[in-house]
Amino acid sequence: MRLFLFFIAFVAVACSSDEPTKITDNWIDPLEGLPDKGPIRFDNPEVGQRSRYVYFKALQDMVTKDVTFTYDPDTLILGITAKEYDKWVIREFISKGSQNLTSPENREVINYLLIDSDSAHFSGPTNGDFFSWVFPGMKLAIPLQPVGDPAPLNPDCIPLFDYDTKIWTQYTIDYTQHGQTFHHLNDYFDYTEMAGDGLGLMYAYGPAYGIVRWTWVSAWEQNEANGWDLVPE
Repeated sequence: MRLFLFFIAFVAVACSSDEPTKITDNWIDPLEGLPDKGPIRFDNPEVGQRSRYVYFKALQDMVTKDVTFTYDPDTLILGITAKEYDKWVIREFISKGSQNLTSPENREVINYLLIDSDSAHFSGPTNGDFFSWVFPGMKLAIPLQPVGDPAPLNPDCIPLFDYDTKIWTQYTIDYTQHGQTFHHLNDYFDYTEMAGDGLGLMYAYGPAYGIVRWTWVSAWEQNEANGWDLVPE
């Protein structure tokens, strides 16, 4: 329920008729001074890697089941800034000039990434409040072993526009997003929060690409998804 209320608050801010909060003044780039090592990779993470994402809403027609995507000019950045023991430090922040989706007091979040032979494990800070556009819970583990048959094929890398209360996997092959083709992605679904009127989450990712897309679907508005798409360098 806490997760659901958090996103209700997010929608209220994003859809407010008030003048949007625009991140321009006194903005400091958390990656300043670090070499640009390209997008984050789960198979070879490095300090300086950074992935950029664009925000979208997706609506499914209740009759035809066609899905329409609408993108906003807001950009979210995940960047690896350090390594602490066996964990990588990932800073998550909205880019300068973005609007509606953040405010100065919560524009930067620190997450931690640990990669083992089976999974990529994300966790939030051990102290203080936890806020993340990417990982709304305190912990997330996604399996890195490529998923294939008999898991369902998801050719368009689309979330489930429906009610469910379980965890499952699908896969996507030769999928093109914003001009970049991804040869194989795991699609990890966690819709367990829907049992408590929460959100259904999907993460599409691959060891060589990091996270390519993630979405959330509300138990109350199952024909609409929100999410972030990786954009090419």
